[in-house]
Amino acid sequence: MKKYFLIDERIRKEEYDLLSKYGHVITIQKNNNLYEEISSHTDILCTKVLNTLIVDKSNYDNLKNSIKNNDIKIVCGKTDLKEKYPYDICYNVCILNNIAIHNFKYTDKIVKTIIDKNGIKKISVKQGYTKCSIAVIDDTSVITTDKKIKEKLEDFNIDVLYLDYIPDIKLYNNNSYSTMNGFVGGAISILDENNVVIFGDLNKIDKNDKIKKFILSKNKNIIDFKNLDVVDYGGMIAF
Repeated sequence: MKKYFLIDERIRKEEYDLLSKYGHVITIQKNNNLYEEISSHTDILCTKVLNTLIVDKSNYDNLKNSIKNNDIKIVCGKTDLKEKYPYDICYNVCILNNIAIHNFKYTDKIVKTIIDKNGIKKISVKQGYTKCSIAVIDDTSVITTDKKIKEKLEDFNIDVLYLDYIPDIKLYNNNSYSTMNGFVGGAISILDENNVVIFGDLNKIDKNDKIKKFILSKNKNIIDFKNLDVVDYGGMIAF
């Protein structure tokens, strides 16, 4: 069975064409309640907990009708997202091995229920844009620019590459770049068990090859897009 990839509808043609070689690309549609930069970000509108995909109401029908995979259960989240923080972060949970990281004061009730039913340990952090802040490389390895998240995850034996600089990651505002900076978790995603994809040219954000060396040390191949700016799409969910 071919894989599915869920990603922001603003994905560039080069990226869409490459992902299509590996599976079905399903684009996340804009939620007009959100500010433009994150309005169709995967990690703002969806959370995958094991084999359950919890989806914001604005994209539920689209994904329910587009995904034909009996191994994935698609459920509609409870929360109506709103523009102002923290009412836009309710689905922005990072699931890593048997732990879930988020600011659980604001997590969608359905997401929390599924996490609890599956015995997944909850780690609460102040950073509400939790999944945005964490690029998952495998079940025990991540990249982040958030020092507090780094410290929390290291307590759970997660290998963390901490970037002590702000990478030049773009966000879209309509058809041009925003003045806001994107997150590393929204620009780097797992493609499959052998490959990690960077949405743009890794060299544009990688000081001293730190990111490259870290990913390769995890026996992962790197797929990137030479000469393209690195863009935060809210990451990608692959299954």
